[in-house]
Amino acid sequence: MIEHYVIEPLSSLWWVGLVSSLAFIIVSICVFYNSNKSVQLNFTKYLSIAFILTYLISTVIAINNGSWNLKDNLPFHLCRISFILSVFVLIYKTQWVYEWLLLLAIPSGLHSLLTPEMTKGVSYWFYFDYYFVHAGLILVPLYLTIVLKLRPRLGSWWKTILRLQIPVIIILPLNFLLDSNYMYLKEKPLVNNPFLIGEWPFYILFLEIVMIIHVLLVYKLTPKQ
Repeated sequence: MIEHYVIEPLSSLWWVGLVSSLAFIIVSICVFYNSNKSVQLNFTKYLSIAFILTYLISTVIAINNGSWNLKDNLPFHLCRISFILSVFVLIYKTQWVYEWLLLLAIPSGLHSLLTPEMTKGVSYWFYFDYYFVHAGLILVPLYLTIVLKLRPRLGSWWKTILRLQIPVIIILPLNFLLDSNYMYLKEKPLVNNPFLIGEWPFYILFLEIVMIIHVLLVYKLTPKQ
């Protein structure tokens, strides 16, 4: 497996990643907020293309340097699953995908920005890839909500939680088959996060509880259809 690298919170590298990510999110929303509808929709197309290119370039680099492997590079972490769904929702504006990203990707993206753990190796490109992906996970649902005026449906919070259990059920045994740690269901991440309580499998149960709280918080703060 590729050795993971934790960016120390409050270090200069941490601040550069966090501030640039927040600037990307805020500027993107502010620039297009008062634009006409066609311009707003064109931005979603260009952003989806940027996401696809980023994923392809990262894959090519990993293959080229010999680091690509089944244990680390399949898109089975929660943020990578959400990243793929982001491309889908930017193109098709599918309601349940939007709700997934709003309720799950914002909290997970924010935690990833605050407690970064790079899983693909250390290089300038993978540093950019990490922050672009996780900033994008926050930007996409905020853009769809604030700029394009999409709204979650009543009761979407519990349906989203149920949908999340599908990849959990699939990836948990897959981790033991591949000796991988996708979605961190086999071992805790290396980062120092106060929500990582106990050892396997108990930390997973605590994370589920924390996830439900985060989902409910975002759901309560967002206007509904």
